[in-house]
Order: sequence, then C-alpha cells, then structure tokens
Amino acid sequence: MLLQRFSTSAATPSVYAILMFFALLPMAGNAQDSESGDTGGADAEDAAEQVSTQDDGAEDTAEQVATVLETVVVTGRAIDHYSATDALTGTKTNALLRDLPVTVSVVPHQLVEDRAMLRLGEALDNVAGAQRKQGYGGVENFGAFLRGFDSSFLTLRNGIRDHGFYTLRDVANVERFEVLKGPSSVLYGAVYPGGITNTITKKPVAEPMAEVRLTAGSEDRYRAEADLGGPVSDAIFYRLNVAYEDLRSFRDEVGSDGYFLAPVLTWVASDRTSLTVEVEHKSSEYTWDLGLPRHPVSLTLPLERFLGEPDGINDVDSTYVSTRLEHELNEQWTIRQVLGHARTDGDYRLRSAWRVDDDERTALRVAYDTWERSKTAVGQHELVGNFGGPGASHTFVGGVEYYETEQAYNFPFAGLAPIDLFEPVYGAQPQPFGFVLFADENNSRALGVYAQDLISIGDRWKLLAGLRYDRVENSTMNLLNGQLTERDPDTALSPQFGIVFQPDEATSIHLSYGESFRSITSGRTADGSDLEPETGQQLEIGVRREWLDGLVASSFAVYDIKRQNVATPDPLMPTFRVQTAEQSSRGFEIELSGSPGTGWDVIASVAYIDGEVSRDNRFAVGSRLPGAPRQSASVWGKHTIQGGNLAGLELAAGAYYVGERALALPNLPWDLPSYTRVDAMAARSFGDWRVQLNLKNLADRRIYDLTSTTIMPQEPRSVLLRLSRLF
Repeated sequence: MLLQRFSTSAATPSVYAILMFFALLPMAGNAQDSESGDTGGADAEDAAEQVSTQDDGAEDTAEQVATVLETVVVTGRAIDHYSATDALTGTKTNALLRDLPVTVSVVPHQLVEDRAMLRLGEALDNVAGAQRKQGYGGVENFGAFLRGFDSSFLTLRNGIRDHGFYTLRDVANVERFEVLKGPSSVLYGAVYPGGITNTITKKPVAEPMAEVRLTAGSEDRYRAEADLGGPVSDAIFYRLNVAYEDLRSFRDEVGSDGYFLAPVLTWVASDRTSLTVEVEHKSSEYTWDLGLPRHPVSLTLPLERFLGEPDGINDVDSTYVSTRLEHELNEQWTIRQVLGHARTDGDYRLRSAWRVDDDERTALRVAYDTWERSKTAVGQHELVGNFGGPGASHTFVGGVEYYETEQAYNFPFAGLAPIDLFEPVYGAQPQPFGFVLFADENNSRALGVYAQDLISIGDRWKLLAGLRYDRVENSTMNLLNGQLTERDPDTALSPQFGIVFQPDEATSIHLSYGESFRSITSGRTADGSDLEPETGQQLEIGVRREWLDGLVASSFAVYDIKRQNVATPDPLMPTFRVQTAEQSSRGFEIELSGSPGTGWDVIASVAYIDGEVSRDNRFAVGSRLPGAPRQSASVWGKHTIQGGNLAGLELAAGAYYVGERALALPNLPWDLPSYTRVDAMAARSFGDWRVQLNLKNLADRRIYDLTSTTIMPQEPRSVLLRLSRLF
C-alpha cells in the first residue's frame, strides 16, 4: 500500500522528470516488500480508524482500494479540540510536532469554521508572532508579517510556492493552515527569513458527503457555498467546493462579487500508484481600495472613508492547477511528483490617494488603467523513505525542484482630481492617459537540489539534518523598448540542523539552526556588479509539552533571527548600493491548544518580538521593523453544553491584542495604535441543520492593518449569520 506519510510538494514540470518517473515504474514489479517495521503501518491504522470506507463484509480488493485512498487524501492526522499532533510543512511528511526541532503553528479547519473566516489572513490572528498584511488594492490573497519580518505575499498552497501578489484565494476549500516559523530555504528555496504560510486544501473522500451553507452579514454581505465529495467509481474519488459571494463593505462605495470553483479528483490506479488532479479558479470584480495614506490625519478619519472612485473596478481571474503522482516502490520507498501552475490575469482601474497635502485636509490622487499578469510554474521530483538503520530509524526526503515566475504589467498614468478627506465628493474622471509610466516583464527561474533526514535514535533523541543548493536566474524585459536586462545568476547553499530530546512521552526539548536566502532583483554596486542574495540565519530553542494525558498541548520557543546582506545606498555614490545593512529579530512565542475539560476547546498564544535595524548607513540603528508589535496575544475558547434542554449549544468568545507597530523605515514619528478586539460565536445543530451567529469586534475598536504602502482599517462591529445543512 502507499506510504502513509503524505506530503503536498511539487514535481519538476520538465519532460525529463516525467519520463524519469515512468522509467522507475517497472521497478515496482521487482521491488520486494520490506520485512522491517515501518512507521507507515501505524499511520495506516490511524487513517483506517478515521474514515471507514467499507462494510464489514466487503471484499479484500475493495478494502485495499479504500486503504490506498486514505493514504492519498490524508491532510494530516485528524485534529481534535483545535490541537494538531502533526504538520506537513516542516519536513514534507506528516511528522509529529513533538518530533520536530522547528516551530510549526497549525490553524485547524474547525477553528476556521467556528470563527466564520471569510479571508485567509484571519487565520494569522491565532498564530503567535504573526500579523496580517493586506493585499494589492483589496485583492484576497495571503500576506503576512512573521517573527518581525515582512514575508510579503509569498506563500505555499499544498506545499507548492505561490508568488501570491496578484493571486485570488478563497477559504471554501481550506482544510487547515500551517505556518513554518523561521528560515526554511532547505525545503522551499528562496524565501523570507521570518517564515512561510502553507494552505492545506480539502481532498477527495471515500464516502458520499454534501454540505451547503448560506451566510449573510452586516453591510449587505452574502455568500453561498457547497462542499461535495465521494466515489465516482471503485477507483476514482472526488471533492468539489464552490462558492459565490456578493460582499458590500463597511468602506464607502466599496464592494466585490465573484465565484470560486475547486474540483479535485483522485484516481487510485493500484494499491501502489495514485494520481490526484486539483483545480482552483476564482473570478472577482472588486473596487480598488488602497486604504488610507500613512499620515497621522488618517487615524482621525471615519473607518469607512474611501479615497478612490466608485468606478475603479478591477476584473481579475486566478487559476491554479496541480497534479500529484505517487508510486510506492516498496514499504520503505516512494517516488512522487507534483506539478503546479498558477496564473492570474487582471484589468485594473487604480484610483489612489498617494499623499496628504500640506493643508492636512486634501489627498492628492493618481489614476492608472492597467493590465497585469502573473504566472508561476513549480515542480518537484522526490524520493521519500522510511527505513531503519543501525540503532536508528529514518524519515528521508530528497529531490529536485524547479520553479519559475513571471510578472508583467503596463501602467498608463493620468492625473486625478484631489479629494477632501473629511467631505469627499466622488465622480472625478482621470485626465487623458498621456504616457505609460512603466511596463515590464519580470522573470525568475530557479533549480534546487535538496535532502533532509529526520533520524530517530532510541526513544529519546531525534536529529534533523538537511542541505539544499539553489541556482536562481532573474531577468527584466522593458515592454516599451524591448530591452532585456539579465542579472548574474544567484547561488545559495542552505543548511539546516536540529536536535530533539524527549525526557518522557509528554515532553520535547529542541535546538535548531536554519538559513534562508532571497534574490535582490534591483540595484547594482558601484563597480557594476549585481547584488548578492539576502540571507537569513536563525537559532531557536524550544519546548513542547502535552498535558492532561495529551488533551492539551503547549509550545514555547525562543529565537534569534538575523537578516543580512541587506542593500543600502553607497555612502560615496548614493545611486549605487552596498550590502552592509543588517536587521535582527529576537523574541519568544507561547502557544496552547486542546480540551482542558469536557465540552471545552481552547487555542491561545503570546508573542514578544524585538525586531530592529542592527546595522545600516541609512536608517538609525535600533529602528523598529515595520509591522512587528513588541507584544501580541490571542485566546479563543468554545464551550459545548453537555446536558439539559440546551445540550449541544456552542458558545465561544475570543480576544486578540496587538501592540503598537511601526509603519515604515525610516520610522515615522507615529505608530499604528495598539488594539484589543473581542469576537464571539453561538451555534446550535438540529439534526442535519446548523445555525451559527458570529459577532466580530464587539467593542467596535478602531483597528488598522498594514499594506505595502498604506494602512487599511479592519471592519468595525459586524454580524454574520450562517445556515448550513448536511446531506
């Protein structure tokens, strides 16, 4: 049967790699099943207990197919009471969290449902040391600040990297979120040092299921969803998530409408081979809303103040396709490939306030009517092993990864009449679009070779060691004059080391070191050389502990991250760059989740971040890193009444605190204010029906998030009512 340690990685999209896969298939007929003990067997028993796919009297062949399906569709072990026991992102296998010398935070599907999340970024509220970053003019993507550093919009989707800046995303097909903290280039190539987010999506199921739901909320927000799944035949299984939304906004003149479609098919070709094909498509029309300028007067404006134009409508389509082909050579070794391709095309009508005038009453504005496009192709060809050795057992992942990205845009520029911040009047039309401000096509291609081994030594020790080599090529084509600028290739060697000591079955203590790199695609040194990649290094010490016989789990981590090779102006020739700047982030995180008592579920976090400029010739040493609050904390608790007339009634509440945040470098004389937001939920099931009421920002606090260039208000007090039915 297929190896249970599921991973959502990707396969090289080259013909060579595909031919390699099929060249290895004949080996399966000669491969001898190992007689040694394999951890995959234990996982198979767990999966079989989670979902029963056959009647007691089913034939052996049908049972084997059902077992294989469980190995294919597993998205991590089942999560009870908000507390995950494993994660896919840290090792590309569903390794137990207690065995990992790195920190991975997991936001389970049940929490997504209980909080009635409509946007992916809301999941970061429950992750220690993570903050939302709002998207491109209102785009529904997944930006983040992690452990003090801006991770931009780079994210993973089932382990496949997504540039993310333009990508439209939806929560309808989300199974769980994972956040890998700290540098992670050993598995994922060029990334930011603070960490990376990973969305695990829903997969096909063995038995028929269907759920439909309707959501209505304040400010005329309406959304409909359906989640369907089951067998198509004895060997083909499916999952289909669809959604339609018509969302007005608390922001004046702002709204969006669109649909989302996400089918998944799994073909179990044999008890050793499977193929999963997954598609996501989202189409949306939404008002371009860049928020408010980074100026203290913005904090005095009503949260609903909109500074664009109602006819500034974006029309955007995003499509993502992936295939995952896996073949088990024997009980110890599996080969797998995943190909991923994402594309976003959009016509954008940007109407933006770019500066507050000196009178502190007027916002100066510009207009762009643009087309923009992004494409990402990713692939991996991997060998995965679970095998024993002298005095140790190994969980090994090694492979070759190729990825390429393309980002193209054309920005015709026009002036737009200013707008009064306090008494806005809409209807201004852009001046004639006289010239194209810029039009480029940026391309990046990368090839990485990597290996990672999680080694278990006896009952108490775990070692994690990995190494990756990357080569990245970047180029820019000026679409106005056809000039191609190619930068020197970047190369990087990224190691990772970690050790875990488990003094008892409930406690794990770890120490780890990891590195990251990221190409710098603009600027040169005074001698004409291209800039070297930025690098990141992290040292982390942590403890994970289970309480109450495993019903509650807690984690504590202390870390020190340095971001080096940061470009800064050459003091002798300021139009050029030198790479002498450094930024650092030190802090600690505490997370807790589980069920402390019958009918109780809780998830909580505390974080402290000291993120600052540690060396620079432009920004003052000690300047705080943007988007990084020194203190933050969250708690969400749910109680399900166990007896009496109210048995089954669910009541929940949560509080989220975020301290003051710097807006930019150099630091401005004012910060984004701290806030405490309180949410609540009540729900009751009546047979196959469920009614859920969510109240968000109960105290109606003024809350702001950062975008790349502005600040964006979070919604004030709001209500969501959800009705769902299972079939």
